[in-house]
Amino acid sequence: MGAVLRVMTGWGLLGIGLLDIAVELDGGLTITYLVFHLMLCAGGLLLLAHRRPVPSRAALAVTAVPVLAGMVLQYPYRYRDGASVDWFPACADLVFWGCAGLLLASGLAMLERLLPERRTPVDLSHYTGHAEQRAAENVGGLP
Repeated sequence: MGAVLRVMTGWGLLGIGLLDIAVELDGGLTITYLVFHLMLCAGGLLLLAHRRPVPSRAALAVTAVPVLAGMVLQYPYRYRDGASVDWFPACADLVFWGCAGLLLASGLAMLERLLPERRTPVDLSHYTGHAEQRAAENVGGLP
């Protein structure tokens, strides 16, 4: 069920992004409109990717900061005017920043793959090779 929902959402975002860009190519295309729909396309492509990078918890925490800041700053659309909230631009901003967060988290996950291993190495020199001795006994004591 989760994979079906992910694929349907990915195709939906990609389709809406490409269709809206194609419709506005005749001259009504603004930079804000283009950025918004390119972000939808990027989010859709990431959801459709066969092997998506999995970010760590630290990367997800870092991702949350710009996403929340973007929602507070009301970019790309202004959805609050005084006490009233216009829900359509608010939902559009939420989708935009969700796709931006997905893009940022995926980028951080790919960067984490390039980092050296962070686990502490374990010294195994004091362990004896019991398995090798038993294998030699099982074959009749061959050296």
